[in-house]
Amino acid sequence: MRSLLRSQTASARKNPSERSSLVRLRKWVEEWDYSGWEPYDLLNSPLLSRGLSSIFPLNWIAIQAGRRIGSAKLRQILRVPHGKNPKALALFISGYCDLARQGEDTQAQLQYLKAELARLRSPHEENFCWGYDWPFISLRGPQMPAFSPNAIATAATGKALLDLWEVTQDHQALEMAKSVGRFILTRLNRPVDLADQLCFSYTPSNHTRIFNSSALCCAFLARLGRVTDSGKYLALARRGFNYLAIKQRADGSWYYGDERRQHWIDSFHTGFNLSALLSYESVTEDRSFADVLKRGYSLYLNSFFRADGAPKYYLNSVYPIDIHSCSQALLLLSDFSHRDRKARNLAHKVLRWTEANMQSPDGFFYYQHHRWWTNRVPYMRWAQAWMFHALAHLEGRLADPDE
Repeated sequence: MRSLLRSQTASARKNPSERSSLVRLRKWVEEWDYSGWEPYDLLNSPLLSRGLSSIFPLNWIAIQAGRRIGSAKLRQILRVPHGKNPKALALFISGYCDLARQGEDTQAQLQYLKAELARLRSPHEENFCWGYDWPFISLRGPQMPAFSPNAIATAATGKALLDLWEVTQDHQALEMAKSVGRFILTRLNRPVDLADQLCFSYTPSNHTRIFNSSALCCAFLARLGRVTDSGKYLALARRGFNYLAIKQRADGSWYYGDERRQHWIDSFHTGFNLSALLSYESVTEDRSFADVLKRGYSLYLNSFFRADGAPKYYLNSVYPIDIHSCSQALLLLSDFSHRDRKARNLAHKVLRWTEANMQSPDGFFYYQHHRWWTNRVPYMRWAQAWMFHALAHLEGRLADPDE
């Protein structure tokens, strides 16, 4: 088995300036066929899955150990297989679409990834939806068997399919996106369903009120509603963002979810809420939530970054600096760059810090940077897919002289 931590060739090491972070990352993920490990995948080990997968809390302990202290070596010892994660494939599609917008021919990659998404859809579901390629057990959220559908993976995939439709006019992608819309409407629960408010559950089997996943579903519905001229989808999206607005705290932040055990505030979930709001406003031209967006963005900009551009994890704690925080910062700041010069400048600082501290010479990105050590496991979805999407998006935004 080849190690994911193999060394770069000597010639490439001599000329790192000749290749951008994105080019090196793209080469790496394509060589690995978009397949790799994930922070929560330890129960995919054939040595653990039968004995632990159904025994709580041993299954939860195994997953947390794999995320917090699990190394590439541990996964090799436990024979954890590399897997293709549907959400990762969706993020790669969005990244390739951004490259296509800049004139690159990415048609072969897009068609391949679309076919893989169709293959890896959640089984036994009428409409297209997706989950993760590993079983997940949480103390503070949902429990999900492998490939069972969830809102966050499905919304990301729906977004990617709309990207593909807009860039290539791929009618199959549009039909798949329409099917995603039907899944959200018919299979996700609505723990909040009032005349002026709406919240979608994280999975069809629970009634959780997790703000970012519901908001991203609503952002997708708004975009799909605009593409298909569906007033119903647009109205549902507005109700969803009204709920998100009501749940914003006085300082502009949001908890992760509405239950007491979900009351933490971190940078990338805050960023997901802001990206969803910005997408909704851009698609619909509805400025009703402008103050909500302004307060949230101000909080995000002023509270989640060190002076050197390193993105903090929590409001009150820098470490661990997570690659999710880096990638979401690049995505959100690049989207705000057309309206705020500070966003453009900060995006460049975040990029420089991330390249210097989180990217391997091989091209892949590390998982987390702690005060005294760095977790260098090259997770495919959590790190590589998000950074591929972020770097391609940033390149397109900041290269535009009108932005």
